[in-house]
Amino acid sequence: MKTLAEIASHVGGSLHGDGSVQIERIVHPSLAQGNSDLALILSPNAIRFLEKAKVLNVVLPAGLEGVPVPNRIVVERPRLVLAKLTQLFERPVYIPSGAHPTAVIDPTATIGKDVCIGPNCCVGPNSKIGDRSRLAANVTVGAEVEVGCDGLIHAGTYIGDRSKIGDRVIIQPNATIGGDGFAFVTPETGSVESVRATGEVRHFNTNLVRIFSLGNVVIEDDVEIGAGACIDRGTLGETRIGEGSKLDNLVQVGHNVTIGKNCLIVSQVGLGGSAKVGDRAVVGGQAGLPDHMTIGNDAVVHAQAGITSNVPERSVVIGSPAQPKRDFLEREVYLKKLPRLSKQLKELKQQIALLSEKLGA
Repeated sequence: MKTLAEIASHVGGSLHGDGSVQIERIVHPSLAQGNSDLALILSPNAIRFLEKAKVLNVVLPAGLEGVPVPNRIVVERPRLVLAKLTQLFERPVYIPSGAHPTAVIDPTATIGKDVCIGPNCCVGPNSKIGDRSRLAANVTVGAEVEVGCDGLIHAGTYIGDRSKIGDRVIIQPNATIGGDGFAFVTPETGSVESVRATGEVRHFNTNLVRIFSLGNVVIEDDVEIGAGACIDRGTLGETRIGEGSKLDNLVQVGHNVTIGKNCLIVSQVGLGGSAKVGDRAVVGGQAGLPDHMTIGNDAVVHAQAGITSNVPERSVVIGSPAQPKRDFLEREVYLKKLPRLSKQLKELKQQIALLSEKLGA
């Protein structure tokens, strides 16, 4: 438990009220039940929950100081405070200390200090697990893998051979790091090649020859990988996820992809082979980036955008096919006018027909 005074100091807020109150949990204002709960209000819209709930302690944005709650912590950026509070009151995943008896660790593997390895884990030959890293149940670490310090690898994750994982990396359940890339070639010209060259299907995929993946995956420090995400290893080189980037659940990263630093890649995004995402870019859910294309630094790609050409840095694109947001909104305005314009055109045609009939008479 933490006192209100300690919490206010931790989040950099201004305390009004009794700082000695002990707080046991952080709650949505509608769920507050007593003096040990601290309600968090992220926006003025949440004020309405205070009327029915038993809120005695609250964190709220500056400008709402008049809220009738005895103890208040006033902050400038509530969502950032949410991050700090959840960190302060985190309930870590349970992983027993040491290596579980059912874990299989190759004799040539190197295990650092204070490492936790859960039930049914497997650590392959010549792999290294850094100090204080934690592997939950059923994690598979292949051969010659390097996992840095203070990592957290959740249950069911697979990390393929030769992958390199940095420090403080979090990988959510059932992610696959370092699987083979999706790469095939036809002995003769195939359908896709003929479409690119002529716009028509003039050749056929009578045989598909596998291109093996000989490279690896490099995940830099402070990266987070969502549940069920798949990151394919490079064909000859590496697939790289830059420092501080965050990938949501079910993201697909193809072979040889490079993602820059501090990127946000939202759920179900697909990045084709050899695609590049610049630093600090944001890619919305279900957006798709074809192979060999680029998203520039600081660009924002809206959800479900279908990218067909390189996205310049600091640009905002939306729609399918993706286009600059300004152009998209302008097109939407015109589309909404089409029914009225169609009706006016029909009326004009009728008037012209009547006028032509009179002139002809």
